[in-house]
Parts: sequence; C-alpha cells; structure tokens
Amino acid sequence: MKLRGLLTLAMATQVVVTATALLASHALTGAAGGFGVPQIVALLASAAIAVLLVRLCMRAIETSQDQRTAAALADQAKAAAESAQLTQAVIKTALDAFIQTDERGIVLEWSLQAEALTGWTRQEALGADVVDLLVAAPLRDGFRQRMMRLMPELSNTPIGIGFEATLLHREGDEILIEASSTALQIGGRTVINNFVKDVTQKRAAEEQLIQAQKMEAVGQLTGGIAHEFNNMLTVITGTIEILADAVKDNPPLATITKLISEAADRGAALTSSLLSFARKQALQPAEIDVNELLEELAKLLLATFDKNIQIVTRLDGNVWLAFADRGQLSSALLNLAINARDAMQDGGRLTLRTRNVVFGVREAVAVGAGYAGDYVEIEIADSGTGIPRTNIERIFDPFFSTKDVGKGTGLGLSMVFGFVKQSGGGIKVTSEEGRGTTFTIYLPKAETSTLRPTGYDERKVVGGTETILCVEDDRDVRQYVTVQLESLGYKVIPAGNATEALAIAAQGTPFDLLFTDIVMAGALNGRELADEMVAARPSLRVLFTSGYAHDVPHGPGHATMGAPLLTKPYRKAELARMLRRSLDTAVDSVGDPIPTPYSVQADVEGFLRKSERNGR
Repeated sequence: MKLRGLLTLAMATQVVVTATALLASHALTGAAGGFGVPQIVALLASAAIAVLLVRLCMRAIETSQDQRTAAALADQAKAAAESAQLTQAVIKTALDAFIQTDERGIVLEWSLQAEALTGWTRQEALGADVVDLLVAAPLRDGFRQRMMRLMPELSNTPIGIGFEATLLHREGDEILIEASSTALQIGGRTVINNFVKDVTQKRAAEEQLIQAQKMEAVGQLTGGIAHEFNNMLTVITGTIEILADAVKDNPPLATITKLISEAADRGAALTSSLLSFARKQALQPAEIDVNELLEELAKLLLATFDKNIQIVTRLDGNVWLAFADRGQLSSALLNLAINARDAMQDGGRLTLRTRNVVFGVREAVAVGAGYAGDYVEIEIADSGTGIPRTNIERIFDPFFSTKDVGKGTGLGLSMVFGFVKQSGGGIKVTSEEGRGTTFTIYLPKAETSTLRPTGYDERKVVGGTETILCVEDDRDVRQYVTVQLESLGYKVIPAGNATEALAIAAQGTPFDLLFTDIVMAGALNGRELADEMVAARPSLRVLFTSGYAHDVPHGPGHATMGAPLLTKPYRKAELARMLRRSLDTAVDSVGDPIPTPYSVQADVEGFLRKSERNGR
C-alpha cells in the first residue's frame, strides 16, 4: 500500500473510532449528562487507538522505505556490475590495446591486445612501471617528463588527447603507436585509460607511397628532359657522320669530328640512364635463364675483381625462366656487383643467389612488384661497409651518390630501379652498417616463348628504293631524317604530324613504309596514327621511333602489335638496318606484317667482352 493511502486510512479510522466512542458514551449517560467522565474515557480510548495507528503506520512506512532502499541499492549494484561487464567486453573485443595506469604510471589493467602488442603478459605488467616496460632506457626520463607536461591538459580535457610514440617490444623491436588517453578521478585518485594502436605497418606503407610518388614525379621530369635531349642528339649524331665523311682526308678536322661524336655518344648514354630510371626506355623482354646469366656474370667478376673478394653462387637448379630484357638485366646486375666491390675495399664475399617465389597481394605490395603471382628472385649480397640508414631512402634517386666526385654519376641504382619497375618486377634493399648490403630483384616468371631475331648482318649498311612516309613533329629531326633516308636511296614524303600524314594517305599517295615518332603533338600520337593506317591497309609496314617508350607501340590489342622500335638517338647504320628489317619482313596470309623486334643483345655481349678484356 502506498504511503498516502495508508495515512488516509489511518485518519479515517481515527475519525470513526472517535465518533463511535462519543456515541457510546452519550448512549450510556443520556443526553442530560453533558460532557463528563464517560466522554473523557472515550476520548482517551480514541487517543490510545490513534497512537497505536500511528505506530503501525510508522512501521509500515519504515518497512516500505527499507524495501525501496534495498531495491535501489540492488539496482545500482546490478547496473554497476553490468557496466563493468560491458566495459570489460569492450576492452576484450577492442582492436586496440588497453592499458590503465595511475598518475605515477603504475599499470592497473592490461588487456589481451596489450599482451600481443608488447609481448608482456598481464601478470608481468600489473603493478609495474609502464615506462620501464615499454620505453628504451636512454629515453625513459624524457618520456616521463613529457607525460608530466601532458597531465594537466589531460585532466582538463574530458574527451582526452591523442599522441604518437615509439615503444619497445619485449623482444627489442621498435613499435610506432598511436595512443588515445583520458583521465578519470575515482575515489580520490587519478586513473589514466589508454587505448593504443600499432601503426608501424601503416606508417611504412605511407612512406612507401610517398617515396613511390616522389620517384614517379622525378621519373616524369627526367623522362621528359631526356626525350627532348634525344631529339637534339639524333640530329647531332647523324650530322656528325656526314661531316666526318666530308673531312676524312683532313686529319685535324677528322679528329675534331671524332671528339664531337664521342661526346654525343656520352650524352646518349646519359639520357639512356635517365630513361631507364624513368621507366621509359624501350625494352625487348624475352625468356631469360637467370642461372645462366649469373654464371656468366660470375666468370666475368672472377676475372676482373681483386682476388681478396670471394664470388659465391647459390643458384636454384629448378628456378623458372624470367621475362625481362636480357641486356638491361645484365647491365643492372653488373652495376650492383660493381657497387658491392666498391663497398669491400679490404676484401669480402659477394653472393649471387636465385630462387622461385610466389607472392600474394600483400607480399607483392611490400616489395613493389606489379601484381601477385610467380616471380624469379635474384639476390646480390655483399659483406661490405653497408649503407647508413639516412641514405637508404635516397639510394634510388637520380644523381645521388656517396662516392667521391668523379667516381660515380649517381645514375646506376636509378637505372636498376627503373628497369625492374618497368619490367613489372620489384626491388628491395636491406643493409646494416659494418655487415653488408643485400639487393633483391624480383622479375616476373616467363609464361610464353619469345623467338630471337636471326638472319641479319648487323655490320652491313643497306639502303633501298622504296617510298617512306616520315612523320616527325620536330623540324630539325625531320630534316635530318629526310636527308639520311634520301642518302640511303629511299624516296621520302615528310609530314609534321598525324593530321598531315592522314591527309597524304587520303590523297592516295603511294608509300611502302610508315616511319613515325610515337610522342607527337596533335590529336593523334604515332601509335594511334599507325593503328588507323594499318586498319585501312593491313600490309603496310611500320617502324616506330621515340626518345622513350612512354606509350608502348606494340601492346596487345593494337593493329601494330609487334612493330619494331628504333630508339633515339640513332646513327645512320642503325636507321638503315631497322628499315630493311621492317621492309624485308614476311607477311602472313591476310597481309599483316610479322615484324621482328630489334635486339641489343649483341651490343651488350660485346660490351661485356670488352670489359673483361680491359679488366685483364
């Protein structure tokens, strides 16, 4: 019964009792008796009953209050228990680690995630100083001072504060963390709750992305510069041949032309390195037996390196064939080997290793490979001086070199990086000062066979009488090429862009071969021009030229798939050779050309033989 109803009932009962007592006394004494003893006795009896009712009501009220208080306390206890269970459930299921400390840094709570993050168990952590557990000894005093400075801000910020820090795993590894901390006042003491997230891999991925974006930007810049420089070198290297032929009977002038020619060759080599870094050089990928290539390299190194450097090969006999440009790979491996030699001035060991690897998406991303799948791993490890950590992130930058002035261009590793990335592979480097450096290259596994060109005499310069439509947007290069083509006996129809070339074809002007630059201003580039012309005339022969292969001219799905590419700058002999290869190539039953790509293998092998002789 509610308190209000109980009091109402007591008052009504008292009124009834009082009225009954007065009526009874009146009936006994009669009306004339007045107010006498019977009436007083009746009132006293009524008062006694009222006191009794009051006591009964008080007891009922006290009992009700006790029950209500007990129920409230039970509800509070239940709510507290549920809240504690909910809090523990949140802590246990949270992705982040939970660490609770007092204001002195003594650990009060340590979640399972904290155990996984730090390597310390809950039993080991409870009661310990969190700074002693997680911060390297030389940094502990500074860390405590930092925490003391944050305490006032933490106490005055209900939403807490976030910060980053480098912690130490139980095994000694560094962990980069993000922490969110809040301070609570409980029972007169301060409790600090910390949710901690491991962001080591996230930061590494961000740094890798930034590095990749930087390399891409630098690559775009260097590629563009090298492309324009190659246009100029094409004119210089070509016209110097004409000049040299004219002054061959004048020794002083012939010497000068030779110096100019050699300087142009050095310029061409420099732009080739820049294009290799920018991943815009023309590659001729094919199946490569990397074991065979490394065995040849080992023989060369044994013959040329000092005897205090031991060459060790650990080649997997079941390694797959790789799909890459053999000449570029030879140059890349030779470059890495020379760098290793320079790092071992007092002797050491150079190890060449191969094996097969299969990457998932995560592993491929980690090494910068193009996709998940099968790769051939080539490892070159030395026991030299190692690379300082401050330089690791910069070693692939163009023109970055730690060698003395005049002992390196700073383009070697840039070229290696560009070649590997353009080949669809990846490269990583690990190094420790005083213990050596390991470069690991990952190249895609070869899936199909690629036939090598045969039957061409590389030394013979042969012209022809065919008609060639020459499309080049650079006026100087166009004039030079026209002169060279005419000197070889060809008839030349020059065009400054794709629009002019299409107009010439639309007029019905006959020609046997389209010789076009790839990168041109205007609505169509060289590849698109060739596709359009070959679509209308399937038997048309095509020869591409470019300062770099920015848009692959022989990619799948194009009518000009397989058309050869003459890279700038080029000499008259190279131009003549590529023209005959394009014009003399057989056609299939439907009239489509079956071109043979130009190979630099002979040049590379000649370079290696020359290097071997010079080393001896």
